[in-house]
Amino acid sequence: EEKYLAFVDVLGFSDLVNRIEFREEYDPSFYHTDRNTFGVIASYYRRLLIELLFEKDSNLEITTISDCIIISGKDCFSLLKFLFYLQSNMIYNDGDNIKIIMRGYLTKGNFIHNQKRNLIFGEAYQRALKGEKDTVFPRIEIDDRLIEELNQIPFELLITQDPKDSKYFVNYLIRKKFVDFSERRPLNEFIDKKIEEYRGKLNVQMKYIWLQEYHDRIKNQEITEQDKLKWSYIFSECKRDI
Repeated sequence: EEKYLAFVDVLGFSDLVNRIEFREEYDPSFYHTDRNTFGVIASYYRRLLIELLFEKDSNLEITTISDCIIISGKDCFSLLKFLFYLQSNMIYNDGDNIKIIMRGYLTKGNFIHNQKRNLIFGEAYQRALKGEKDTVFPRIEIDDRLIEELNQIPFELLITQDPKDSKYFVNYLIRKKFVDFSERRPLNEFIDKKIEEYRGKLNVQMKYIWLQEYHDRIKNQEITEQDKLKWSYIFSECKRDI
């Protein structure tokens, strides 16, 4: 049947896994370094499934494979909120001093997704998979066929358009304007460090340069009282920050 579908994964996951040194559980140093990045991702997904599916009548189907998460549902609003929480919490997360960046693709079409049977296939799934692979920057891009229905209240805070390539994507950094992350490591420090780290790898460095530009746009954006009302409306049922 026709539903909404998103395919999302962690950028640079292969490098993260290759850096993991598996140690015995009694070694406390394992749990306080980036060697435990995989554990952070796995445990976060588990918390995410518990914390974010707070609506008892949620229609979302969720399948996780390694660092990939596939989410689908008949209600685009619930799915978009889920994607927003997923991506914003990952990048603002400071667990084990790790911030995780993601990319993905949101589309609509015909497919079958049954999480209990671990079954997913169909035309829309293939499009979501290809869309994620074609997404260069750390963002969840939105299929153009969805923009007309998403480009309206209450969606406008949750999506934004890149001024350079005109692509629409989930506006995950806007959460900084409404939630106090003062106790967490500043995002600009993380971005600057990554830009320097990948100075010799331009194909990777460009992702963080894009993230820096996006972050600067959000920092300079003025939030109106109307924006605050929209935010309260969108997230009225969930006042937690995991």
